[in-house]
Amino acid sequence: NPLRILVVVNLPWDSRLGAVRIYMELAEQWRASGHVVEKYSLSDAFPDAPASSAKFTIRQLLFSYKAAAFVRKNSARFDVVDALIGALPFSKRKLRFHGLLVARSVGLYRLYEQFDRSVEKRWPGRPKGKFLGRIFYALTRRRLLHASDNAVRHADLINLPNEEEAVCLRQETRADLPILVQPYGLTVERRRAFLQAAAVAEIRLAQQRICFIGMWGARKGARDWSGIIRRIRARVPKAQFRFLGTMVDSKAILADLRLDPLEGVEFISDYQPDDLPGLLADCTVGAFPSYAEGFGLAVLEQLAAGIPTIAYET
Repeated sequence: NPLRILVVVNLPWDSRLGAVRIYMELAEQWRASGHVVEKYSLSDAFPDAPASSAKFTIRQLLFSYKAAAFVRKNSARFDVVDALIGALPFSKRKLRFHGLLVARSVGLYRLYEQFDRSVEKRWPGRPKGKFLGRIFYALTRRRLLHASDNAVRHADLINLPNEEEAVCLRQETRADLPILVQPYGLTVERRRAFLQAAAVAEIRLAQQRICFIGMWGARKGARDWSGIIRRIRARVPKAQFRFLGTMVDSKAILADLRLDPLEGVEFISDYQPDDLPGLLADCTVGAFPSYAEGFGLAVLEQLAAGIPTIAYET
């Protein structure tokens, strides 16, 4: 029989965000299999866009209470609630829900927390921000970590994208967690789009272009790129770089890189998923220097485009 599935995610319902895209594509496949899918996201709880990162963080904390209220009100309408870990940190009894409660990872919060604790040791001397801001974000990170632990504790099933996350979660929380590992994948149509758009090997090799896909941030290697660019250009002087989906203004990226505007360095901060095959078509090599990742869609998409991709071992 068709299942009635509710997706709960504490992020804006925006296809440019990797975590949300995973849910969008899951919903599409579930519907294609005959299931009924609805969603409750940060965009539903707070329709207007936040004016600052602090306001966004506060809304993420408040979101779980709004989501819980929505589930309680509509619990009889759903057989499955599939929530991003941390978005719904309550027991089924408090939610008045009797179906299957799933906590899904699109990048394990525990591994992210380990990375956040390592930042000052990795890059000493970097600006730390204002004193009150540091206190605020430290407290909110602690609250979000606690919410994620509760979500894992109350879930009937925990869905993870790789075995490394499963090992970490069992070691740091409970060994008997009900974990299901399901790696990410691309649809046949999506793979075909990348293959059809790809330029021939001679053109791609001639471009000498390295591409990166992902939001700009320390966890995904933002502080390493200055050294990466210098080392590559020391060996390949005409190497070009294309940064895709950074969601940050190019001036901010150049400030992080500590470089003046360079010829052959291209920033496309925002694009639609359907545009990506064309943006990757003439790239030679992919790079993904992330310190904590779930073998995300970015790497899969580069490989689907026929681009060999170099990544950190995480």
